[in-house]
Amino acid sequence: MSKRRQALAALLITAPAPSIGASAAFVWATGPIGKLIFAACKVILYVTPLIWRRAVDKQPFSLSPMRKGGLAAGIGLGLVICGAIWGVYTLWLRDAIDPAPLRTIAADLGFDTKRSFLLVCAWIVFVNALLEEYAFRWFVYTRCEALMNETPAMLLAAAIFTAHHVIILRAYFDWSFVLLGSAGVFTGGLLWTWCYRRYKSIWSGYVSHALVDVAVLAIGWDLLFTRQAP
Repeated sequence: MSKRRQALAALLITAPAPSIGASAAFVWATGPIGKLIFAACKVILYVTPLIWRRAVDKQPFSLSPMRKGGLAAGIGLGLVICGAIWGVYTLWLRDAIDPAPLRTIAADLGFDTKRSFLLVCAWIVFVNALLEEYAFRWFVYTRCEALMNETPAMLLAAAIFTAHHVIILRAYFDWSFVLLGSAGVFTGGLLWTWCYRRYKSIWSGYVSHALVDVAVLAIGWDLLFTRQAP
């Protein structure tokens, strides 16, 4: 099989998985079956790249060491995005966002107490962000790059990363918030893909990604536990 066909096959296996899982869990099978499908799709997304690297690419596993400047770039980019997110929220959005939908999500998913929310935060920042960088920025992007030029590959990888976020956001929010949130996710995905392309490592993007998640989760904390119920 040619490199292009291998890349296409890899994308056909992994790219739809998060969206299928999100659709099952949040739209058409909200219950145990949907959660099971969601978990299975996560396994496909995160295990396939490991198998593919050894069985198809014939490459050893790697810790993706950073090139010079990658850490500073990741921190700087993350802090800039954090400042932008928090500035927009405090200046324009805080009083405009109804916290009720987020509180519904928190109650449905079991993180409506401060302790449970902090545990979810730890998972998102230290585990989920890293897994997403590994899956979307390394595996998905490099397969896209094998099929097309670098800029279209970056755009496609960011779109694949955004797709399942759109589904999850739409399950709870109206389209105005969905579009705003999805634009933010797409922009983040594009910037973190650029980090991978520039430094050939997932760690630069991960540092930025983790910092941005902290800012978003701080907004979640404010909406869940600080804002007074309307």
